[in-house]
Amino acid sequence: MLLLFPAALRGSHPYYDTFLMKTYYALLFALLLGATSAHAQFNLSELGNRAKNAVNNRLNQRTDQAINKALDKTEGAAKNAAGTAPSANSPASPGTDPAGGERTGTRYDFVPGTKVLFEDKLAGEPVGEFPARWQLQQGSAELVSTSGQLAIALQKDTRISPLIKQTNYLPAVFTLEMDVFLVPHQHMDVFFWDERQHHQPTNGDLAALEVTERGITMPDRQLGQELPEPTSTEGHWHHVALAFNQRSLKGYLDQNRTLNVPDVNGRPTSLTLGARPTYGETKPLLIRNVRLAEGGKDLYARLMTDGRIVSHDILFDPGQAVIKPASQPALDQLASLLQSQPTLRFSVEGHTDSDGDAAANLKLSQARAEAVRAALLKSGIAADRLTARGLGETKPLDPSNTPAAKAQNRRVEFVKL
Repeated sequence: MLLLFPAALRGSHPYYDTFLMKTYYALLFALLLGATSAHAQFNLSELGNRAKNAVNNRLNQRTDQAINKALDKTEGAAKNAAGTAPSANSPASPGTDPAGGERTGTRYDFVPGTKVLFEDKLAGEPVGEFPARWQLQQGSAELVSTSGQLAIALQKDTRISPLIKQTNYLPAVFTLEMDVFLVPHQHMDVFFWDERQHHQPTNGDLAALEVTERGITMPDRQLGQELPEPTSTEGHWHHVALAFNQRSLKGYLDQNRTLNVPDVNGRPTSLTLGARPTYGETKPLLIRNVRLAEGGKDLYARLMTDGRIVSHDILFDPGQAVIKPASQPALDQLASLLQSQPTLRFSVEGHTDSDGDAAANLKLSQARAEAVRAALLKSGIAADRLTARGLGETKPLDPSNTPAAKAQNRRVEFVKL
């Protein structure tokens, strides 16, 4: 006799009915086969309840999967709307966070000093060793390779200072630049004195500076502006620039000026860099391309005084004429100067150090001068206002053969015509 699928077990969903029906008949068939066994006893009501529960579990599982897929699509759309972060090698626009998202900052008016006091590009040094041009004050530091470039890795609570013989070597007007790799909540300290001797009376109200992904501040005096939290948690390379002029101090993170102290009651004497201990953070602080230079006055004032602008902030890879993205702020300032002075004309002149073949250096300097001219033309400057000239190693600013002299001689000059 044919046993029909009981109406009491039916649900309201087609998948429910189909699955439950198949389960019912399969178990019923098993029941008939084992009917001769004394232990083959089944409760059909219990069977129906179990089948019903199994179907409900399956439906709930599929519903959860559908909800998760919808949430994944929503999160993906939100990320696409926010946009992807530019690479560490890409120039950030004013008011933009290199780690992604909008940042709030004031104008970028940094002008680098022209007379190099200390510069370290770490060229030719072995990985795993302490950097040769620095001295260790405390902690542990070593050279590492990251993305094909050398950097100094500072472990937590480490402090280093440039290897400079003079005790108080910072002049009344100077600039400090470096590239720093920071992760969120990681801190770098900048002391404008020898931290082994601690803060001196001559330093006055000058306090330690704190550098994070949110900007450069002077926490002890509650000075400086913090930018919004970066959207990325992976960390990025940032360009740090500091300018001291008699009594004023300005600090720039990428293209955001976050510190502007007009009247510092005290003066810097020397330099110490430190990696602040951060709870739960085990990654070392990475720094590279440190440059300390005397000077840094307004571009137009420099031009009116000297008849030329000497720039050490337009950068190229060794032996190449491709302008590095980090040079964009300097190019923007020169373009702005040309736009504000419509009668101004420049000879763009490239200079190299004395390393390598003189003829090759001459050719390289010409290519670099032409690259800078082309970059300014892209900013809307008329072609008849700029010429390009390469001078190689023929006109050094410092004829000595020291690393600082070579850094001084590698430059681009804008000579007033």
